Amino acid sequence: MHLLKPFPALVCANVVLATLMTGAMQTLPLPMWTMVIAWACFFHLGGGDRPPAALAAVLAHAAFGVFTGWLAALAVLFNPTSLPLTLWLPAVIGVAVGAMSLASGWSRLAVLPVCVYGFAANWAYLDVPGRFDPAVLTTLRGDNVMVALPAALLIGCLFGWANARLIALLRARAGSDRLMT
Repeated sequence: MHLLKPFPALVCANVVLATLMTGAMQTLPLPMWTMVIAWACFFHLGGGDRPPAALAAVLAHAAFGVFTGWLAALAVLFNPTSLPLTLWLPAVIGVAVGAMSLASGWSRLAVLPVCVYGFAANWAYLDVPGRFDPAVLTTLRGDNVMVALPAALLIGCLFGWANARLIALLRARAGSDRLMT
C-alpha cells in the first residue's frame, strides 16, 4: 500500500526540503537561488529516474555556464579594446552566448538552457556590490563566483537528489513504484 499518492508526496517533499534549505541558508554564505536553479535542473535532466546522471549533467552544464560568465566578466573588466563599455559589454555577452551555443553541439553540454541558467546565475551573483571586482574575481576566496557558485550548484543538486528520495519514500510500496516528479 502507498503511503501517499504521487502528487501529495511531491508536495510534501518539496515543502519539507524548501523549508530546510531556506532555514540552512540563513547562516550559510552560499547563494540560495543558485541552489534552487540546480535543484530544478536536476529534475529537468532526469533526476527523478537517473539521479547520478542528472547530478553530473547539471554540474557539467551549469558550471560551464558559470565559467563562461566568469570569463565574460573578466573580459568586461579588463577590456583590451578602446570600445566604450556600452559597446564592449554587449559584444562580450554575445560572444559568450555564442560560445555556449557552439558548445551545445557537444553531447556533454547539449542542454543549452541549463548552461544559460549557470551563466545567468553568475551575473546575478556578480550584481551584488563588491563582487564584480577584479580582486574578487581573480583570487581564490569564498565570494569569488568560481568558488561560491559551483559549491551552491552541488548543494542544490544534492537537495534535488534528497527530494527524489523523499518522494520515493513517501510513496514507498516495497520499492516497486516508479518515481514521479
